[in-house]
Amino acid sequence: MGITRKTTQIKGNFPVFWSRCATLPGDFKVTNVPEGSIIQKSTPIKLDLSKMECKVCRAIEVIGGTTTKPQIKKGSFVTTSDTVGEQTISAIDTSNPDYDELTLAAAETSATVGAIIALDEDLPDAVVERTIEHEKDMTFQTVSAGYDVVILKDVAYPIPAASLTGYCMKNNPSIKYIRQ
Repeated sequence: MGITRKTTQIKGNFPVFWSRCATLPGDFKVTNVPEGSIIQKSTPIKLDLSKMECKVCRAIEVIGGTTTKPQIKKGSFVTTSDTVGEQTISAIDTSNPDYDELTLAAAETSATVGAIIALDEDLPDAVVERTIEHEKDMTFQTVSAGYDVVILKDVAYPIPAASLTGYCMKNNPSIKYIRQ
């Protein structure tokens, strides 16, 4: 009597935080993300403590495509008014469930597989402590800011090398990015 076994692969998530995330008291109003967006745990943010506001430090990670049509990870908050390097984004194709495809005005040499490109000039100083949906008609569209945590770099929101000093966040060395 033969036994046949079928293996089924189930999509899952690896934990983003390797350690407990210490958070600042109070929540911060997000100022630069469109309503309806999902802001993932570990997304880098720039805090304005005087106003209790923050901006998401947006970045893209190129996972395929060409230098004129790069394929990027989903959830990057990219818009058609943004630029990648020196090139303006003219269209965004979101029809593929695994990636978004950008159409650039011309070839961008920095848009190669594996590249992480910042869309904003702000350097982050904290991270989002828990995933939250930035819903329409919310009274308070806020996030909790983590200031001390060890993050698994390969599963976290992409962070450009310019935002890091070694494996620590440049503006907050208590946030560390490691590979495990």
